[in-house]
Amino acid sequence: MMIVLWAPFLFACVPFAAGALIPEAEVTVEVLQKPFICHRKTKWGDMMLVHYEGYLEKDGSMFHSTHKHNNGQPMWFTLGIKEAIKGWDKGLKDMCVGEKRKLTIPPSLGYGKEGKGKIPPESTLIFNIDLLEIRNGPRSHESFQEMDLNDDWKLSKDEMGCTHLSLWRYHHEVVFGSDCFTYLAGEIPFFSALNDLV
Repeated sequence: MMIVLWAPFLFACVPFAAGALIPEAEVTVEVLQKPFICHRKTKWGDMMLVHYEGYLEKDGSMFHSTHKHNNGQPMWFTLGIKEAIKGWDKGLKDMCVGEKRKLTIPPSLGYGKEGKGKIPPESTLIFNIDLLEIRNGPRSHESFQEMDLNDDWKLSKDEMGCTHLSLWRYHHEVVFGSDCFTYLAGEIPFFSALNDLV
């Protein structure tokens, strides 16, 4: 009798279990070193100067290091605009100068099914990252993110909200018709995203 009573309840729950969403993969962040005083934390759009070492989780082999492969020079990149892998954008927010982090990045936030160079497909990556300097990023990055409503890293005519686009002057002033706005941009990534429109 108990089986008969429970059966309808179990069948009613099946659609909910089948329709459950799989949680998005996350970056594991471990702070290895933190300065005693932090005057500023990184946010999207900031330029970061970093030294880093990248390893494959499966065997611990190093695939890249700014100390060894970049003439010993640190690297600049802009946070939050997909200049680096998604795992960096997610794992390096709110970081202080002088801080060192270890990021463990799943394949979906790294190089995924394709891999890249020495990185095989479906690889979990480990990065040790030292933050040396933070600078304000160009305003173009913030404006672009505000305009890119569907986050596809391209601007459609609907997202532009304008029908006229022209680029002029040496300092790359971008003018969007009289009913829109005038905007100063100085970075190539912004313009490369506009290539479909001009």
